[in-house]
Amino acid sequence: MKNLKAILYHDSVLKLGLILITISAGLFFIEESGLFEVSEGAAFSIFFCNYFLSVFYFFAMIRYRKELRYWALLLVLWFISAFALNLGMNVFDKSVTWLCVLICLSCVALILSVFMDELGQKLKHVVVFLLGSAFVLFVYYSIYLTSMYLIGIFAAIVIGLSLHVFVPAGLAIVTFITIKKAVQGSRSLKVAAATGVLIPIIACSIFIWQWKSINNQVNLAINHNTLSEGKLPTWVVISQNIPKNALAERIIKAGIVYKTANLSDNWFWGDWNKASFDEPKKHDPFVVIASLFGGDLNLDEKERIKILEALYDSRHQAQERLWNGDKLKTANVITNVKIFPEYRLAYTEKTLTVHNTGTHGWWGRGEAIYTFHVPEGSVVSSLSLWIDGKEQKSRLTTKAKADSAYHQIVGVEQHDPSVIHWQEGNTVTARIFPCTPEENRKFRVGITSPLRKQGDMLTYESSYFDGPSPESAAEAVQVSFSKKPEGLNMPNFDEISEGIYTADRLYQPDEQITFKAPPLAGVPFAFAGKGYQLKDYQPQTTSFNPEAIYLDLNANWSASELNELWPAIKTKKVYYYDGKLETLTEENRDNVYSRMSKLNFSMFPVNEIKHPESSLLITKCAETSPNLHDLDESDFGKALTAYLPNAKPLQLYNIGTSLTPYLKALKEMRVFTYNEGDATTLQSRVAKHEFTRSQEDSTHVVLAQSGLVIEQTADTLKTGNAPDHLLRLFAYNDIMKKVGPHYFDKTYVQSDIIDEANQAFIASPVSSLIVLETQKDYERFGIDENKNSLQNASAKSSGAVPEPGEWLLILVVIAVINFLVYRSKHVQPEL
Repeated sequence: MKNLKAILYHDSVLKLGLILITISAGLFFIEESGLFEVSEGAAFSIFFCNYFLSVFYFFAMIRYRKELRYWALLLVLWFISAFALNLGMNVFDKSVTWLCVLICLSCVALILSVFMDELGQKLKHVVVFLLGSAFVLFVYYSIYLTSMYLIGIFAAIVIGLSLHVFVPAGLAIVTFITIKKAVQGSRSLKVAAATGVLIPIIACSIFIWQWKSINNQVNLAINHNTLSEGKLPTWVVISQNIPKNALAERIIKAGIVYKTANLSDNWFWGDWNKASFDEPKKHDPFVVIASLFGGDLNLDEKERIKILEALYDSRHQAQERLWNGDKLKTANVITNVKIFPEYRLAYTEKTLTVHNTGTHGWWGRGEAIYTFHVPEGSVVSSLSLWIDGKEQKSRLTTKAKADSAYHQIVGVEQHDPSVIHWQEGNTVTARIFPCTPEENRKFRVGITSPLRKQGDMLTYESSYFDGPSPESAAEAVQVSFSKKPEGLNMPNFDEISEGIYTADRLYQPDEQITFKAPPLAGVPFAFAGKGYQLKDYQPQTTSFNPEAIYLDLNANWSASELNELWPAIKTKKVYYYDGKLETLTEENRDNVYSRMSKLNFSMFPVNEIKHPESSLLITKCAETSPNLHDLDESDFGKALTAYLPNAKPLQLYNIGTSLTPYLKALKEMRVFTYNEGDATTLQSRVAKHEFTRSQEDSTHVVLAQSGLVIEQTADTLKTGNAPDHLLRLFAYNDIMKKVGPHYFDKTYVQSDIIDEANQAFIASPVSSLIVLETQKDYERFGIDENKNSLQNASAKSSGAVPEPGEWLLILVVIAVINFLVYRSKHVQPEL
């Protein structure tokens, strides 16, 4: 340590270089870390500071130009400056995490090499090892930038900015000379340096081998699907069969998110005609090299995005975007929850503020797109957008009209709209435009949700969202109860008054509040001549002895589950699906399981079950699969289109706890009667011939997860403060029942279904919520004010709405009272 201090004391040029590197790295950290908000103008200012420090040190050390150590420090300064420039002029794209770590370690190793003679033996070996890896990295960057060398020479006259492209080549030369000098006369140091060089080369070779392996699996899946004339799209079969891991995801994203060595295009400038995928572009040297030596995947970009949607839950990133939103972030979140324990439902309002960190002006505008993940059975029942500082509430219209208006206004006219669309898989999408740097944009979404019942406990589950990053967003939460329940568990909340709780914190996507379930309220909600009454759901069984059993096998089944279940079902006809229905027997069971257990998910064609009324489908699945709408134009989808209008009741038993989006959509559409439990319970059900009986009809909907039945009645006399959300939940479930048989042919867009959605004012497959800027905008797109409707839900007023007859009675009473008051004041009594 004393020697180091002495060296720095006597070598002012060396000390200056270290000080400037520290300052330059600090400036770069401020810009790159995201911990501090930096505008684009400030980012360029930071770069020029980095650049100035590099130029300043160049002139400070130029008279000592034969000293290798000074060149090492200068090139590190230039390297930092190059990456600062890269933030404004995209050359490398964003480096992946392992690459960032290696870059930092390489620079540290090069700085430490300046003091090589003063280092201990162990540290010297570590530094030499890191220098070996750094040399490989710098050589890679040198080759990567070869297409820029000619431009760099001719553009150097412009204050030398283009000379940054030669920095990696200079670093490679300096690193090689440094290693050569350091390892002289030491066999162990030579081994350390060689190891540092070989490890990244070996790692890259393994990556290329895995790339080729997955590429081969993709080609095999394509060939087998073609030979078998499979009804599923090829990309679905590929999604089922390729490994589901980070490496496979990176390979599928190559060319979409990750830079590749596509020699047929301009390597440097890239392809501006990419399909929309909202994920920052990244630079991974392994992907670049593997794309050069491992061969192209036999998939086009749309197929890759479909695979990412189905296998890696990337549907939000694949949403259509009319304007860029990469400069947007969620600044704060206000969550207002009203829980009705006696009705087993809740209403949640989320008010979000969107902040734009881009440049001011027309080009700085952004489109905010949010995907809200809501609890099962939930429905969006309100939308507000703040325009010129005032809250403007939404209107409900058909999905087609809302989509047409939004595209016209955002894509052509570019002023204020907001829209919410229903999506499969318990999600909705919200779009807000424009979001400008001049002012924050605020909007509110209201969600009606049933509570989940387990035993004698109820659970409230919050909705969460994908969208502009909520990292560091402040959240204010208020939870209130219509009646304070017993056994309340909500840690980290403060009770500010009876039944009202608050919390101030950073945004938290997951929230669960549990409490004991009180008796159901007996007061119905009444509207438009109908009442909506709650009843406890008591599952009723029916005698059912299936003649045939169908196993929906995939990777989520364990061998022990199949072996445990087999004795109870082997006496019946047992089938599985592997491109076509096949018989499962004692002899082929192990081979079938070995093959089917490699599938990431399954897509069992319920339409191919010949006698569904006497059949049992047993499933266990993860939460990933294509959505129903992904199959629209496929043979699989066409077969379902023909089947659904006349589908007969099918018993489905889930031995897991989750469903794929495919089965979840079919469940909402009541394609099957749903049963859930473990394999042991299923064996008992099969032995006793007892399975759940559907209790739904045109006037009853069942919310099994809440233990509820909502009954529609003609009795509107017994009304009180029942929340209007009873009608909203009934309507949503009733609409899904009606939509199911015609989901693919789109003939479900009927006036009676639209009227039902309008009355309940909910987002659904046929209806969307939209906010436009002016009354004229509504008129020209034919979006009328909603009549005979509950309108936007509100946390302030969730009670019963008087019937038209009740309004008339109220007016009559008021008129009589006014007459009596007037008479007492102005009419003199006769003597």
